[in-house]
Amino acid sequence: MFLIDLPIRFIFALLGFTLGGWIGWLGIILVLLRFFGVIQWPWWLAALPLEYGVIYCLYMTVDGALYRAGLKRVGGSARFTSFESREAEEAFRISQIGPDAYMAEKEAELRPKIDAIITEARARQKDKERQNE
Repeated sequence: MFLIDLPIRFIFALLGFTLGGWIGWLGIILVLLRFFGVIQWPWWLAALPLEYGVIYCLYMTVDGALYRAGLKRVGGSARFTSFESREAEEAFRISQIGPDAYMAEKEAELRPKIDAIITEARARQKDKERQNE
């Protein structure tokens, strides 16, 4: 699944880069201007922004795959844009989903752990009572 996922991620990244950013639109406009003969630049020059997008998206896809495989640590840019503390991340999560949904989510997450601790404590208490008899 990991290798099948890579081309899909690359295609979505390339579409996002091309259609979602100004560099991609610049490349599309330059290629159309060259196609219709408005500019007489070489094709490689008119398509340069699109070529940059392919190289950039390929690099980011490979970089992300290496990180997900555990072969690479988080880079400086990701550290710069990530939360500095667990508390900041949790505060952001509360602002996104609301306090009631956050509490329900945390309760569902912690319920099995709490139940395991209670079961273990009861078992220890029974063992202690048996030893005292």
